[in-house]
Amino acid sequence: MKEANLSFFHQNICAFRKEGFARLKGMESKMRKIKTIAFIVLTLAATLALQLGTINFITADSGLNQVTVQSDGMSHEILTGAKTVTGLMHEIGLTLYDFDRISHAQETPIWNGMTISIERAIHFSTQIDDEIVLTQTTWPNTRVEQILIHLQAEQNLPLIYRGNCERQIICGETLHFSSLRSRLETETKNLSYETLENSTRYVWQGRRHIRQIGSPGELEITTKVVYIGGVEQHREVVSENILAYPIDAIIDIGTGQLGALANVNAPDFHYVRRVRMEATAYTAGFSCTGRNPGDQWYRITASGREVEHGIVAVDRNVIPLGTRLYVQGYGFALAADVGGAIRGNKIDLFMECIQDARRFGRRHLYVWILE
Repeated sequence: MKEANLSFFHQNICAFRKEGFARLKGMESKMRKIKTIAFIVLTLAATLALQLGTINFITADSGLNQVTVQSDGMSHEILTGAKTVTGLMHEIGLTLYDFDRISHAQETPIWNGMTISIERAIHFSTQIDDEIVLTQTTWPNTRVEQILIHLQAEQNLPLIYRGNCERQIICGETLHFSSLRSRLETETKNLSYETLENSTRYVWQGRRHIRQIGSPGELEITTKVVYIGGVEQHREVVSENILAYPIDAIIDIGTGQLGALANVNAPDFHYVRRVRMEATAYTAGFSCTGRNPGDQWYRITASGREVEHGIVAVDRNVIPLGTRLYVQGYGFALAADVGGAIRGNKIDLFMECIQDARRFGRRHLYVWILE
């Protein structure tokens, strides 16, 4: 009986243990599920709280600080244990390049609620005319006008940008500028002269003498030539300077009559040479020529011309017949006759009146050979 009771007791104990183990296993399974759910819920809550910036329960006891980093147009909320700005940059793997700007010095201590702003440098290129493209660096919000001013000072050259100078620089773009250059060109041109005709009684009628040879003047012209991008745009005359004034040509046209007097010192009196001669006078009468009125050769000279005031006899070996002369005190004359006594530097002047011829007598005077 006792053995039967003991056997029943052990059976109940085993069953209880089995049931207990099963319950424990079920509880453990439930606990695991509860823990998993709790972990997920806490994780989501922490993430949501981080995004909304409401994690206020992190205190100095935890050793973490909440820092806002603004870069590339985005804002990031970060929990960090870094002590300085440099440490934070290393911790989050953020690299600063040349020309990048940061709101705080590298060794600035980190504090909770700190905001760090980073301005990334903008890289772009510039090209002047067709020259080599140069890479440039600047900061955000930089306008084309600022780059233009900087380049002009750097190149010491006026530049033109064919676009909106007020717009901001775009990262990676190439700005094309045109140079504005100018140079001065100097050239000389001839200034034409005029030909002036002067009628004068001091020149034998119908004869033309060049009193003054014309000469062109010289004009220096300075022109400013403007180039944009190496291409000529326009020209502008900036100065004109007369280096030499033109000299007009003067031609004297004669109206002087045979026997007319002239001023031998006048500028329009022209001659080849002047000679000193012994002068006498003769008439057409018998006492001088051996002919009387009615004779065949009366008043006819050796050249076949009829005598008149201004006809003179010469030695044809000294002054050829037909030579135009001017005789001092007598006037324009023509060498058209000869005489037996006229040899060498002698000249015989025709006069109409025998009394005038006798009154003239013999004298020495100047004779101008006109041609």
